[in-house]
This record gives sequence, C-alpha cells and structure tokens, in this order.
Amino acid sequence: MGGIAAVLNFDGAAVPEREVERMANALKPYGLDRQRVLTRGNAAFVVCLHYLTPEDLFEHQPLQLTNRFVMLFDGRIDNRSELGNSLGMAAPEMHSMSDSMIALRMFDRWGERAFERIVGDFAAIVMDLQEGRLLCVRDQMGLRVLHYHRSPERFAVATVPEALFALSWVPRILNKDKVGDALVNRGLNGETTYYQDIFRVLPGCIVDVRGRNFSKDRFWDPQNIANVRFKSDHEYVEAFRECMDVALKARLRSRSAPCALITGGLDSSSIAVVAADMLAANGSRLNTFTAVPEAGFIREELRGRYFDETPYVRQIAEVNRNLVPHFIAPSKGPILEQIADQIRLGGTPAGSILNGLWIMDILGAARSSGHNVMLGGEMGNITMSYNGYGLFAELLRTGRWLRLFGEMTSFFDYRWKFILRHWIIAPFVPAPLFRRYKEWRRGGNAPWHYSAIRPDFAARSGVVDRAAREYLPLDAQPPRDGRLTRITDFHCYCETADWLARMRAAFGVDIRTPAFDRRLVEFCIGIPEDQYFRKGCDRWLIRRAMKGRLPDVVLYNKKTGEQASDWYPRLTRERNRIAEEVKRLAANADVASIVDLQRMTAILEAWPDRQPSDYSSERRILSSIPQALGAAYFIENVTGE
Repeated sequence: MGGIAAVLNFDGAAVPEREVERMANALKPYGLDRQRVLTRGNAAFVVCLHYLTPEDLFEHQPLQLTNRFVMLFDGRIDNRSELGNSLGMAAPEMHSMSDSMIALRMFDRWGERAFERIVGDFAAIVMDLQEGRLLCVRDQMGLRVLHYHRSPERFAVATVPEALFALSWVPRILNKDKVGDALVNRGLNGETTYYQDIFRVLPGCIVDVRGRNFSKDRFWDPQNIANVRFKSDHEYVEAFRECMDVALKARLRSRSAPCALITGGLDSSSIAVVAADMLAANGSRLNTFTAVPEAGFIREELRGRYFDETPYVRQIAEVNRNLVPHFIAPSKGPILEQIADQIRLGGTPAGSILNGLWIMDILGAARSSGHNVMLGGEMGNITMSYNGYGLFAELLRTGRWLRLFGEMTSFFDYRWKFILRHWIIAPFVPAPLFRRYKEWRRGGNAPWHYSAIRPDFAARSGVVDRAAREYLPLDAQPPRDGRLTRITDFHCYCETADWLARMRAAFGVDIRTPAFDRRLVEFCIGIPEDQYFRKGCDRWLIRRAMKGRLPDVVLYNKKTGEQASDWYPRLTRERNRIAEEVKRLAANADVASIVDLQRMTAILEAWPDRQPSDYSSERRILSSIPQALGAAYFIENVTGE
C-alpha cells in the first residue's frame, strides 16, 4: 500500500531521470517504508510503499511478468483465500505472498478481467511493454484513487495530483468552476478535480491508453446490482450479519492493533462492537476514539438532536467490556490555523471543514497510541443503517396504498409530518411546480444563497446548470426511487477517498470503511426497502441485527448526534481575527473573484449574541464562514499566493 505513478511518452523517448525523481519525491509521504523507481524504454514507474498488513513485508514492486508486463498495485485484497483457490495456490504459499503478487498472477490468468474478481480497496497500473499499452484500474467502490493527465505527446497517472505536477509538462491550474461547485455543496462529478486537465479514474473503471488512443471501460456498475430475496425477515438479518462479519474480518488485517472511530450512532458503534468481539478471540482489546466538545461546552439535547457523544459511547463500552473508549477534545489554538492546516494536508475545499478538524484530532491521537489502521462508519447511512424512507414513495408508486396507510399510521412521534411532506407528497409533485415552490420558500433568492459564493461568479460559472447536468439539481425534489438515490450517493465518496488518501499520508493511519465493502453494499442495495422500515421503525435491519449487542439507549435512539457541536463558541471567540483575515483575503484577486468576501464581512458584523437554532436559515448562513475560508485557503495554495 502507498503511492504509485507511471509516465508514458508516445514518441518513444525515454522519460528524463530528473522528472522521475521529482515524482518519486512527491509520492514519498504516501509510502515512507520503501521507494523504488523503474524505467523501461519510453515508460517510467514509481512505487512508494507503506507497510500496513503483514503481507506487505513481502512486497517487491514494481512487479514484472515475462519481461513484458509491469504492474504497480496500491491497496488491499480482501478475498485472498477465494482467489488463492481459483489460482490453485496452497495455503502456505498464500501466507508469504503480497497482495500485488496475487493481482499479478490473476492478471496473468485472466487479463484485465481479473480486476472484476478482486474484492477490496485497490488501484493498479499495468503496462504492456510489447504493445505500448497502459491500463489504469480503480476498485469498484473507489476506495483507492488514481489521477491522470494526458497531452498529445504524453500520459501520466499517479495516486495524487501533486505527483503529476512534479512533471514539467503537467500544468497546475485551478479549476475555478469546481471550487464554486464545492461552495454550493455540489461538485460531485467523480472524474473532474480542482485542477484543470487533471482527472480521476472512476470507481469500477479501467482507463486504457494505447499510444495516442484513449478509452474508458466500466467493469462494475452499481445499477446492475442483482436483487436479493429470501423467504423470511429473519433470513435477511442472518445474511446481513454474515456480510458484516466478512467485511470486518477483512479490515482487521493489520501489522499493528487496529482501532476504531466511534460515535453514539448505529454505524460506527455496530462496527466497533463486532470488531471488539473478533479481537477478543485473540486476546486483544479495541481502542476507540470519540470526538467530544471543548471543555465547558454545555447544551441540552433537543428534539431529534444531541450534542455530546460521551454518554452514549460510555454505555456502549459498559455493555462491551472489550472496548476501550478514548474521548478527544478539539485541539487548542487558533481555528484559522487549524482550517489552513486541514486544507494544506487534505488538499480539497469540499466537505464539512469543521468535521474535518475533529477527524484530524482523532487521527493524531490514534497515531500517538501506535495505531496505523482505524475502522470508521462512513457510508453506513446508505448501506447498513439506511433509514428505509424510500419505502413510502415505492408503496405509493406501485399502488400499495393500504400498506402505505398502515405504515403512516404506525408513526406516533414528530416525524410523521416530515415523512408525509418530504417522502410521500414531494416526490410526485411535477418538477417545474416543485422548483417554483422552493423559490417561493427562499423568498426568490438563488438556490445557493446560503453559501459564500459570489453571485456574479455563480452565474458566470453556471453552477446551477452544472449541478443538474452532473449530479443533482439544486432544487431537486426528493426522489421516487430510494435504491437509485442511494446509488447516486456513491458519487460523494470520490471526494472523500481523495481526502482519506491524504490523511493516510499525513498521519500514517489507514481509515477503513466496512460499510462500503462491495459484498455488503451489493447485499444492502439488493434487498427490499421494507427490510429497512417496518411499522414505524426506521433502520429496521441494523436494529434487529444488533439487538442485545448495543444498549437500548443507542439501538432505539431516534436522535442524531451533531458533529462539531461547539462550532458557535469557537467561531465567536475568533470572530475579530476572522474578520481581519477576510480583509487580507480581499487582496487576492483569485479569491475575491470566487468568494463573496463582502458578504462574509456582513455576516461577521451581524454575528448573533446567541447560537441560532439548528434548523434555522441563520445557522446555515453562519456555517458558510468556515467553508468559505477553506475555499479561500485552497485557492491561495494552488495559485501560490
């Protein structure tokens, strides 16, 4: 595991040695344990290895096959035993074989179709020296990353864009449109990046370069996931538990003891509890890390919302004695500097800036405790703990109105009005009428008016049209097809996978996501909607599966924890410093052309004396400040100012 890169000159010329060295230096943080460079004719290859699993010690990349093929492999193969049987390999041989060598033997047997058989997080580069053909492959879920740039004369691919920029012929130009998309919470086109002419290999895809010919082929498409049907509700629960166990066991493979990120929610807590049981069989305990508000922060729980994970995690630990909780408060120091560090290390202005800060605090604590693998619950809300609300539109769409009425009457809490409005009525309102309704609700303002994007830039850049074309319209009504909605949400992980790769380089900790295991995903997408919602109980699947393993206060909690809940006092203390920083940023023409700095100044001047309610428009407006600062720092980093 680590960083990989390759360069191919179409004219047959050798790749200059100094270019390859610069690329290797850029990739070094992604693999400090071992670095190797290989040049063959008009191609060059770089591998930087980070030893995370026991089998990584047997890595000898770049791998060569019959003096014709060169393979670079970054990642982890989770179905090693299954593939070993397919290849006719004995168990003792498998124990001393690296994942990359398994991938090479599979490629020797099945060619590029081999990658369809691999389950795990991986990216691979394969060069056919005889035909001058280069393949760039990314796993089905997109959990490892590859970026590329091509010109009429050359092609280069690498784990991260910085390795590409080490080449003199690759431009480092800000993609302003993409930054604008991030400011309005879109920008989820998986191929495009925050740099012009730098693209990602899409999940489940192979990019094929044959000289100047270029093509893309998808070998896995989530829309083709098969239906999964059993005779009884109990069978779904048992099959889910089996899938979850398999996904977790694969992700515990590590050279040092793994740890887990845990909250009071269902995803991370379920993963931690099952992992703790597995480690107990070997006499090990599971350290967990939980972000908590700063000292002195007190806020009473609201209807549907809580603000401190501590009491829930403590109760989980009381029920599961093999789990050792650690509570991590926010880092001290100016929040402006922390935001700047996150942008520098994370390399993206997308996502929740404030959430990124506490994750970095947790990664720092895990590293200090000697861990290099951390389990997390990312993407669980669309797989293992999906709420099942798509069932309502499905029942209405398919004419099962008596069943729909029965499900609606099973609600006895505040949520029934929301369900009726958002999941039953709204999906079937004609789209033009729904857009006019949304415009009326926001008082005629633009759909992105909560963000800090400059209005003239938003219009000139076309953020509204691009959102509709590349992902979801900004005024999109709730969908009628819950399954398709969840599949569409896979797109958001392209940005997350980039960020996690950079965190792995910065902290040396590999965040692994059992809820996004391909086998678990195919099961959770394939089963019926009514396995997630039944008689007023949402997230029905995981609540049944974890009964007796999680305390009832967690298992049946209908409240959602707010991450970075102490954001208001932290920003309030530094409001004056932030205002001064906004003034400084105004001198940067690139920043000022995208970010509405005048509006930021007005927001800071009108900063409220009390924290606004969680669901208010004022809250959304205040939240635009850290996002805008993150975008501004990213722009400065790219433009070199």
